[in-house]
Amino acid sequence: MARFTLSLPILALGTALAFPVCAAPLSQSSISDDISQSTLPEGGKFSTVSGDVTVGTSDGALSVRTVSGDIHVTQSHGPLDVHTVSGTLDVEHAAGAVEVRSASGNVTLDHADGAVSIRTMSGESTLDHAGRDIMIRSISGDMTLMLDAASKMRTIDIGTISGDMTIHLPHGFGGTFDIRLKQRRSETALPLQQSLGLTVHMGNWEKDTGNSEEVRTITATGKVGDGRDHIIVRSVAGSLKLVQD
Repeated sequence: MARFTLSLPILALGTALAFPVCAAPLSQSSISDDISQSTLPEGGKFSTVSGDVTVGTSDGALSVRTVSGDIHVTQSHGPLDVHTVSGTLDVEHAAGAVEVRSASGNVTLDHADGAVSIRTMSGESTLDHAGRDIMIRSISGDMTLMLDAASKMRTIDIGTISGDMTIHLPHGFGGTFDIRLKQRRSETALPLQQSLGLTVHMGNWEKDTGNSEEVRTITATGKVGDGRDHIIVRSVAGSLKLVQD
């Protein structure tokens, strides 16, 4: 019995070495205090009402919830999930997938290597150096996208009610376009600016449901280069500008 008792510490130590305990993602919440973390090896979950959230580097899944607090992330290597009401989101580099839900806060992603999904009401969305699939839905927020050259086929799917949209295409870009916009009779300028050679069709002027003003549907389709990427754009009252960089 004595031998068995003395061997327990050794057995426990051996078990700990054989099965190391993994650190759990950091979880932290506050009402008005700011949250700041320089390094998150396992990612984290943070929530505030009005406090700002600042993260240096996150290697795991990162989840942030705020009402009016601003969010700044320098490096996110894992999945990034953000929900905010009016707080702004600024991400310098997102290597993993990004999912954002915002009411009026602006969203800025400087480098997005993974797929991006953004839903916002009136906040502006700015994506620089985006290389994978993108989905953006907005009520009145403007959108600016700068696409990088990609090694695989991707889908760019954006839609808005009244926000203005600008898409910068990289040199040598190849894609197929499926664009549908609306123009009101009182608007003298076409809601589409492009010099890619797309086929543009102007629909007939018709009475809009619930509105006395006439509107027409403008569609633009076509293939540029190898046609690999798929660009889908829908708008009710916004404009679209396609720029070949």
